Amino acid sequence: VRRCDHGNTVKIHVSNLHPLPSSLVGSLALECTLNDIRPTGGRSTWTDTACDLISYYLTGASALMTIKEATDEQPLPVMLFCSNRVGEFISIADFLVNEGLALKERTPRVPAVQKPKQTDAQTPANDPENCKKEESNSSLSVPLFSCPSFFSKSTCIPPKPLPRSILTAEKVKTAKYHPPELPCLGHILITVSAVGDDGIIYARTQNAEYQLEQLGEGIQKTIKTLPRQKPYTWKSVQGCAVIGPDMLWYRGQLLELLGGHVKVQYVDYGLVENIPVVHVYPMLLCVEVPQLCMPCQLFGVNPVGGKWQRDGVALMREVLLNRSVGLQVVELPADPRGPLTVEILLDGMSLSRILCHHEHASIDGTLSILQDLKMMPPAPLLDVWDISTEGLKGPEEPVLGSFVNPNLPLEGEQFGVRVTHLWTPNELFLWPLKKQPDSEMTRETLTEALTKINANITSLPRLTSFPYGGPCLAEYSDGKYYRARLMKFTSIEPLMILVQHVDFGSDDSLPASKLRQMPAELLRFAIQAIKVKVAGFKAPSVECSEDVLPYCPAWSVKAAMEMTDLLHNNITATVVSREPELTVKLYNEDGELVHLPLVNSGLAELD
Repeated sequence: VRRCDHGNTVKIHVSNLHPLPSSLVGSLALECTLNDIRPTGGRSTWTDTACDLISYYLTGASALMTIKEATDEQPLPVMLFCSNRVGEFISIADFLVNEGLALKERTPRVPAVQKPKQTDAQTPANDPENCKKEESNSSLSVPLFSCPSFFSKSTCIPPKPLPRSILTAEKVKTAKYHPPELPCLGHILITVSAVGDDGIIYARTQNAEYQLEQLGEGIQKTIKTLPRQKPYTWKSVQGCAVIGPDMLWYRGQLLELLGGHVKVQYVDYGLVENIPVVHVYPMLLCVEVPQLCMPCQLFGVNPVGGKWQRDGVALMREVLLNRSVGLQVVELPADPRGPLTVEILLDGMSLSRILCHHEHASIDGTLSILQDLKMMPPAPLLDVWDISTEGLKGPEEPVLGSFVNPNLPLEGEQFGVRVTHLWTPNELFLWPLKKQPDSEMTRETLTEALTKINANITSLPRLTSFPYGGPCLAEYSDGKYYRARLMKFTSIEPLMILVQHVDFGSDDSLPASKLRQMPAELLRFAIQAIKVKVAGFKAPSVECSEDVLPYCPAWSVKAAMEMTDLLHNNITATVVSREPELTVKLYNEDGELVHLPLVNSGLAELD
């Protein structure tokens, strides 16, 4: 499907498709094409290189667009202008031409037509029709900046421009975010997030890394919609909120105003960028949380030439960015926002020594203490540990039993069923429908029990033990928690766990944060989805040319869709066998085998 409000194309499961309400018909994304250029080499389509370059520079970018011709048809011919790193707007079409990936469209030259000269008597100079024609013809070839001189020579009166409404800039003032929490003198582990052009290294402690994850989740949950954009003065704005290239919210600090752009530093990352002013809002996010990124400067070295050169900064970025390294805090700053004086170790090697070896820096001769400075690496691992865990263990997670399977009728006896999930046309999950005796009508149902639990779900502890097949509560696509069974770990970084929703039959990979310990009283309810094999038919032996199920290529998507439609009515089943797997036959309302239409259409074979 193509997402009409974004323009991208994705493949999704058919169960995620729903009818669109008539009030939402339309599109928020405009389909455009660059005007006045064409592909090189006489091609009618763009090369992969050109497409990759356009996608790299334009995806997620803010651009200035000029529609060349207003029409109801799409794509619309437009001109796009994006800002470069210094804040200058450049034409994307010209950029592609300069890169050799596009050519300018050739404009056919129309030969001039000699018109007979007309006398003043024939066409008066002050004739309104003549003035209109002269003005319209001239304005096509006169550039915008020369229009005043043209109108001064013409006898026609130029049209009066519409009055412009001037929006007054709103005066707003924001303070800086709280300074970062500085560590004590000594050795710590840090993660480097940025290195400035001035050689300042921005790093986060391990505790700040954990806080950053919590902060990101809190910010995205707090802001649901974009605030209304207004003109601001910006002179008294320090702390701000920034929409990043990934369309997520970040905390920032305004450094400099550059026309339509601003220079902003992400206070939790240290990164500095020039971004459009429309992506910055003069408001503070999570004010109580201090800056999570602290600036650091190397101890005892001076950059060659008095300031860090581009090669030296590039080397530091190459060996430091997104790495966890050892750091020795030598001196704390007097200003809590100032840089710490540090020495950094890379696998036991001093970063200062590495920079001096590559002649990007020199040792400060005035600091004799550098010769006596001894790095304190973290304590080595010992073979014998004398550690007691007494008093450290929390309450153990209760060990629950297994889920209870429903009682099925005897073989050959018909009973009503409801299909909850279809894996393939002949493998599915169903729930036996049995009439409850009068003594059980007053008992609490599973739905009622889950409703009470979801009303106070935060009171349930998170899952800390992950045994295979263990019961738990897992968050479903509707945001509510339902019973599930642990299957396996699908990834370690990030930690994702495959669970099976025992009352639906579907699988889902979830992070540990979306799993909760299940109360023991929910085990008394039998599971509502039993996996069965449907007897009487199988996948066709001839390979089909249609789309197939990726997890079971023997079946086509069309067969799965038609089987889903056949299972919507009242279905009855009879148990054929219980070993080696539970096998049943399914019948429709007319008492016919439900799979016969698949066999008749060639989407399945009799077994």
